[in-house]
Amino acid sequence: MATILLVDDVKLFLELERSFLEPEGHQLLSADSGEAALEALNEFEPDLLLLDLYLPGLDGDEVCRRLRNTERWRNLPIIMVTAAGKGEDISKCLAAGCNDYVTKPINKNALLEKVQRNLGVTKSRTAERTPVTLRVQVRGEGKSLSATAKDISRNGIYVKSPVTLTQGAPVELRVELPEGRQLPMLGKVMRVQPGPEGGMGIYFVNPEPQGLRALQQLINQESAQAEEQTPEVVRRVGELEIANAELQQQKRSLRQRIAELESENREFAERIVQTEEVNNNLTNLYVASSRLHSTLDRSEVLQVITEVVINFVGAEKFALLMFDKNSAKLSFQAGEGLEAADFPEMVGGKGLLELTASTGQSYYQEGSVAAGSDDPLKPLAVIPLRIHDETMAVLAVYRLFVQKEEFQPVDYQLFHMLAEHAATALFTATIYQDSERKRATYKGFVDLLLK
Repeated sequence: MATILLVDDVKLFLELERSFLEPEGHQLLSADSGEAALEALNEFEPDLLLLDLYLPGLDGDEVCRRLRNTERWRNLPIIMVTAAGKGEDISKCLAAGCNDYVTKPINKNALLEKVQRNLGVTKSRTAERTPVTLRVQVRGEGKSLSATAKDISRNGIYVKSPVTLTQGAPVELRVELPEGRQLPMLGKVMRVQPGPEGGMGIYFVNPEPQGLRALQQLINQESAQAEEQTPEVVRRVGELEIANAELQQQKRSLRQRIAELESENREFAERIVQTEEVNNNLTNLYVASSRLHSTLDRSEVLQVITEVVINFVGAEKFALLMFDKNSAKLSFQAGEGLEAADFPEMVGGKGLLELTASTGQSYYQEGSVAAGSDDPLKPLAVIPLRIHDETMAVLAVYRLFVQKEEFQPVDYQLFHMLAEHAATALFTATIYQDSERKRATYKGFVDLLLK
């Protein structure tokens, strides 16, 4: 097994990565800054580096750039970690020379597959290639090429072009789909075949969910067309067209059954994806709950909740507001992209935040949530943190790293489970804090009496 250096300044995220990689038998080391990572490299000589982009002091892309300019570490596999939905961050990672990247919220299967690939464990293609004839625009190394795709899969594409780029070069792709729209992708040149009939094999570097769906749809369409154009199928169709009315009816029935099976297969595939997402959320929350319940310090609990919402839920902008049931007042406690000054005093009003706090009913915006919200009083989602049938706080989410078309049942489940653990941890920490305050007051009173 391999030695892997994990670099992240968020302890919670390091614990999550450990929970994914330790069962695979890897030896894991950790560092919480870019400078610490460089020191650890010289001491332990790991086989792979899992490196967060944003770190205190030296950022991950600068660490990567320095390693690529050092003979000793030029070929060290580096997987960088960044937030989903931020194209500029992804481009920064690729330009720094990383081999691959994963996004937060992290997916266990995606991480393990990329670790295996970059350690050389996965040597064969993990996705079947489908022949295509599509126009592709390729940009990289200051060049802009117009090429033709020869084949494509969920993992990559082979383009025919007399002009090629350097192996390992990061590229931007625009695949022209049959219906006329373009599919933008980021990739990396993995192999080069020079010459007039040559081209490049380009690996897709962790496409977003929307890109994966469009890719799969394209592959399904091309595969169906290829099957229809197979000589044997054409011959058989010709025979059926000459056949009697009964055979024609059988053919129509078969086609209908095939369509039904394809629909069932799509539904089954979607259920598999949903099950994988649920399992991933459960794994993440198991790690998160351990951290939430490991401290009785209220400020630490708030910090852990913030880390969980950013790294596991994937919220880019959110606020945690405590609720005082006696005054019916909401007050800002923690968040990202927002401050206490962004919220006017809210006492017993009828806005989304106040209604969620008073009724204990979650709110989720219907329809697209991709654009996010910049209005503190109009979040995309408001989730109450309740214990003993009383609201302690509300979590208001305004923007997500992953650009979702709309909230799905798996999202409701994730928010609900997070709210339960966060409410319990906050309640316990608050009770402990109050008891410690009373104990200190009582001790002070006794000390006075004994003087």
